[in-house]
Amino acid sequence: MDINRIAHASFKVTDMAAAVDFYCNGLGFTDKFELPDDQGRPWIKYLEIQPGQFLELFYDNDNLPKATHGYDLCGYLHLSLEVPNIQATKRELQAKGLPVNSEIKFGPDKSYQLWSADPDGNQIEFMQYTPDSFQLVGRHS
Repeated sequence: MDINRIAHASFKVTDMAAAVDFYCNGLGFTDKFELPDDQGRPWIKYLEIQPGQFLELFYDNDNLPKATHGYDLCGYLHLSLEVPNIQATKRELQAKGLPVNSEIKFGPDKSYQLWSADPDGNQIEFMQYTPDSFQLVGRHS
């Protein structure tokens, strides 16, 4: 089986306008399309990261309290986005007033990482690969 990339990551959001603003105006995603549920209510909004790669946002039609959106160990942990220049990414996040929740770190996988979060607190990892990143060359014992 060949897998090229992440097709989409999915989140239920408490405030669609705030989420779309964060991902589109903040991170540069494109508001691509929306699907209604079987009652005609807004249900899912697709934001395009790059051609064929999406973030799928579900409306909170049940009006659940924000605290119930969390999961135990089997749920969402974070979304990781590969970037070409981690320093430039940090500067751009700061310039746009978006959260920067860590310093740039060099991880055990030999990649650089930086953390942020969307308006619902969903963790976003920005990752810059290096020529030695395990994601590119595999792990050497």
